[in-house]
This record gives sequence, C-alpha cells and structure tokens, in this order.
Amino acid sequence: MTTQELDEVRPSRRRRAWYKRRDILFIAVVAALWIGWEGYGRFSGPSRISDGLAAELDKNPKTVNLLVTAKFPPERFHSNVYNEVGVQRGTEARTTLLVRVRPSGVSWLSRQYWIDTIDLAPDQGR
Repeated sequence: MTTQELDEVRPSRRRRAWYKRRDILFIAVVAALWIGWEGYGRFSGPSRISDGLAAELDKNPKTVNLLVTAKFPPERFHSNVYNEVGVQRGTEARTTLLVRVRPSGVSWLSRQYWIDTIDLAPDQGR
C-alpha cells in the first residue's frame, strides 16, 4: 500500500471539543454548585436577621450580643462555629446566646443554611 492509501484508511484524529472533556466538565459542575451555594446564602442571609438587629448594625457597633436560633438543636460542630464568631453563653433548645460578636460575624452567620433567625439579645444589666 502506498502512503496515500494508508492515509485514506486511517481515521483522522480529531481533537475533542473543550466542552466535552471530563476534567473541564467536572470543574464547571463544581464551580456551578459552589456559586449556587454562595448565591443562596447571600440571597437568603439578610432575611434571617431581625429588624431590631439590622437597626443596631446600622449604628456600626464594635460588637453585639445575639440570640441565634438554628433549625435544629446545635451539636458540637455548631458550638465550635459559634465560638469562632463570638462567645457562647448558653443554649436552650434551638436558641444560643452569643456575646461579643462582630458585625462581620453576624453577616457570615446569616449565610449559613442551618441558621433560622438571628436576633438582638435582651440587654442584661448594661
């Protein structure tokens, strides 16, 4: 067989389109899930903050005391998260008292899916 005949018999190697590559598809799916998760938190987060707390945050305090109500009784993981943003003073059923929470911590907490509401804690002797 001549070289020309071999070229006609051999299948031509076509390069696969970029959108059909498994590694690109995996990265795109993971990025879409992550963006969706973050978008959900940022979209639904402000609705979890009570009006009284929002008014207090508008005054730019250094820290606030909070009553954080979760969708279920908090477990060790949730307590560790609470302790990262403030000082946990106690839990009763699904509600946890957090003191000395920075406004950025309030914003971060409101974006967590397991948080139901965040309210300003009653003033306790201040």
